[in-house]
Amino acid sequence: MKYLFNFLFFIFLTALANAQEADPFTGRWYFEKTDAASKTFYQMELLIASPEQSTLYPAQLTVKHEQFIGKYNLLLVKKNNNQLAIGRQKIAIKEEPFGIGAYTVPLNGSLILKGNMLEVNRIPASRYGFAVPALSAYEEQNKMAIIRISEFLRNEPISLKKTNSDPWRNIAAAKMLHTHESPNYYGLSDSFYVRNAKGTIRLSEYEKNDDLDDSISVMLNKKLIIDGAAVNKPFSKEISLDTGLNILCFFAENYGSIPPNTAKLQLTFGDKKFLLDYTTKENMSATFIVAKIYLLKENQQPPGTQTSAKEDIKRRVETRQTKWIDSIKATSQEVTLAFWDDAVEDGDSISIQINDEIFMKGLAVKKQPKFVKVKLYSGENKIIFIADNLGSISPNTSILEIIDGKKRKAYMINTDMGVNSAIKITYDLRL
Repeated sequence: MKYLFNFLFFIFLTALANAQEADPFTGRWYFEKTDAASKTFYQMELLIASPEQSTLYPAQLTVKHEQFIGKYNLLLVKKNNNQLAIGRQKIAIKEEPFGIGAYTVPLNGSLILKGNMLEVNRIPASRYGFAVPALSAYEEQNKMAIIRISEFLRNEPISLKKTNSDPWRNIAAAKMLHTHESPNYYGLSDSFYVRNAKGTIRLSEYEKNDDLDDSISVMLNKKLIIDGAAVNKPFSKEISLDTGLNILCFFAENYGSIPPNTAKLQLTFGDKKFLLDYTTKENMSATFIVAKIYLLKENQQPPGTQTSAKEDIKRRVETRQTKWIDSIKATSQEVTLAFWDDAVEDGDSISIQINDEIFMKGLAVKKQPKFVKVKLYSGENKIIFIADNLGSISPNTSILEIIDGKKRKAYMINTDMGVNSAIKITYDLRL
């Protein structure tokens, strides 16, 4: 009996070990290239965290070339057992001694698993729907590095080798999977809450003049339900949700002959309708849009977090008067907002809305400055400051300083429960 017990226990441990086998994508991946002729040196490191529902993989990408180092957070999405889609939104955590802005976008497409290697497979495109910084924006000694980094990210054959299977662990990884906790957009839309298990998805295309049609795929709960469909002939399909969390992934398979992909996917569940749209600014030239759809049980209420940052801030912007305090031009694609209380700390806090996309709630205004980095789009950028309260001394006041490279400009921000303050920042990538 003792031997039988030991044998069964061994079988149990073996089964448990197999069940807990490391995900093949998680861990550290590394690539380097040395060009002996010009002594140009490139390094790339990709750290991949444990996935949510074996589908959503937070990751951190580091790119090094000569004196340049760029560190970016991004989301990867599983398309099949051997392929991860690469998120367009690569949020800069560190860029020194200069920023490369939209030059990261061509590193788009997917990562293909081949043994212990991840091979970069880009979606080719002649353009991506928005401009990259002009070389004239950079100091002379950095221009050649910019050209080389751009060429590296756009065209270099890259195969990253796995060096370990330790998942990337960082508080940012958890926040990337929950839109109400992250100030940045990674291709993950706000969660949807529905009560109807049966629904339909309807596909359409915004642009109608592609010679070679855009195509898309759709995956629901790791099951491919639309595979490489051309979107020049709109169609609809019925789908069925599981109770609780459902993850729907809307993939752009190509950009057609007129980039980028312009498909739209409308989701309908009873009287609830949602739209996943590649024509919006935040999704332009993206490779995926992901929606978390929660099917609620009878009498179950949506969690309170969903009436949190985005919805609450939007409501306060729409129901209050917004006073524009200035309109300025920026010379850098990334500016820093610094704000603090230069009088008596009285418990003031503010929320910030940036370009109708980024929502930061409950930022305490204290003596010690708080810094928020903002990556600007080409054209007009709108930043709105909203009072959360009036503190103990009305109104809600703070000093705002906008740091644009070596230039600084300061403002007094006065907000209350009826009036917001706002500023417009214009940036021209062609300058």
